[in-house]
Amino acid sequence: METIGKTIKKTMETKSLPSPTSPRSSLPEPEKLCPDCGSRIEFVFVGNPIFLKAMGKEPHWAELPCKVCEEKRRKREEEERRNKLRQERINTLLKNSMLKKRFVQKTFDSFIPYGKEKAKQSRVLSIVREFAANFRHHREAGTWLLFMGNVGTGKGHLSAAIINEIVKSGFSALYTKMPRLLREIKDTFNHNSEITQGEIICRIEKVDLLVIDEVGIQFGTDTERMIIYEILDSRYEDMMPTILTTNVKEIKTLEKLLGERIIDRFYEGESKILLFDWESYRRYQRGIKRTEEG
Repeated sequence: METIGKTIKKTMETKSLPSPTSPRSSLPEPEKLCPDCGSRIEFVFVGNPIFLKAMGKEPHWAELPCKVCEEKRRKREEEERRNKLRQERINTLLKNSMLKKRFVQKTFDSFIPYGKEKAKQSRVLSIVREFAANFRHHREAGTWLLFMGNVGTGKGHLSAAIINEIVKSGFSALYTKMPRLLREIKDTFNHNSEITQGEIICRIEKVDLLVIDEVGIQFGTDTERMIIYEILDSRYEDMMPTILTTNVKEIKTLEKLLGERIIDRFYEGESKILLFDWESYRRYQRGIKRTEEG
């Protein structure tokens, strides 16, 4: 014998509320165009007596939302949702790139050639623009770039501009300075460290673009040299794009620091060594200021 509860449940499942609409009507269907897009508006006849009595209304035609406008609204909301998710991912990628506040707004457009070496600067700018614009190709080709030159010549600016550009396409990047990288790896030697050396190296090896600034500061130990070599060699073998920047002006000097095998990889494929052999922008600006004051 069924319980009262089961009987009520079965009744609710088999019976539904009366529909407020009815397919029959003695009233002619209205004709109306959407004021926004001009499409024909559809109507549905509301004629269910139970519904009408409950609502205190007479039989009538009810206007339906414009299908064309509703579809446009749905597509707009979907596009807004995708854009929001895309921006959230970009923000996450930028945060994970470890770019500092000074560099998160750096772009190619804000790099303005100056002084007597505008032609050289424009050539370098053109090369790095192409690298960023076609990063999907360079990601597959494993292209490396080496920025060599004086302090204040825009190496950091262009490195940041590349990162800011490629993350818009969903690629990951990491910007770090050589001293900071070595310090963080050394900190993992502490037994209380929350992260291991392997975890740091794994992240560095897997990121789509690695930028290491201030290469050339003398390493303290052979262990540090081995760690850096392991990172760079792993990225080379996996064909992962890498950018190194240095204030060292001589290739031979850099070979002594990083090893000839690492430097030799900048001569392979589409990889390039770019010379920033012009005056510091800050000194150039100071010279203009003095001239104006004089």
